[in-house]
Amino acid sequence: MKEINKDFDIPYYIFEEIIEYIELTAKGKCKTMKWENINALLNLAVINNRLTDKQADYLKKTFCRERL
Repeated sequence: MKEINKDFDIPYYIFEEIIEYIELTAKGKCKTMKWENINALLNLAVINNRLTDKQADYLKKTFCRERL
């Protein structure tokens, strides 16, 4: 299986949202709606060829704290 390049460029607007989401969850605040917005931005980035499907999935698996 081909490994994903983990050194890819994340669009800045998505990067800012992920950082804010991580800061809020670190403070103990549940931000499900914030993650849903990030998820939508990642999907739009895939549609606009800013990220590949694998890159978006990697970001979702790495940063999502909503999963049990």
